[in-house]
Amino acid sequence: MVDHLVDYSETQTTCELTIRKDNVFCENGEFAAAGLIEHIAQTCAARLGYYNKYVLKVGVRLGFIGEVKDLEIVRLPREGETLSTTIVVMQEIFDVTLVNAEVRVGTEVIATTRLKIAQGEQSSSS
Repeated sequence: MVDHLVDYSETQTTCELTIRKDNVFCENGEFAAAGLIEHIAQTCAARLGYYNKYVLKVGVRLGFIGEVKDLEIVRLPREGETLSTTIVVMQEIFDVTLVNAEVRVGTEVIATTRLKIAQGEQSSSS
């Protein structure tokens, strides 16, 4: 659900995804709301994976959505459009990260939300 990790810092990460008609969340040329949430979660996962592997130099840990809050979808993206999703870390306490997320198509903001991501144990395949 992520084509590219475009930008990474400890507090902000951007990923892109081009909507293809064979995507499981694409139906009748439109990307479902559940797909938007999953893409945002995968952007969080890309950040956590990069941070654990390349910054902390430890194994990649599994992450789980703990909460989706204040989800606002202006419109659903369409087949062929490229999503650019930026997450900003607002707070990290123990193994829980709170992020604000913004999804754009070009310069148009199409969705925003807040997510809580909980990290689990280290993956055995790291």
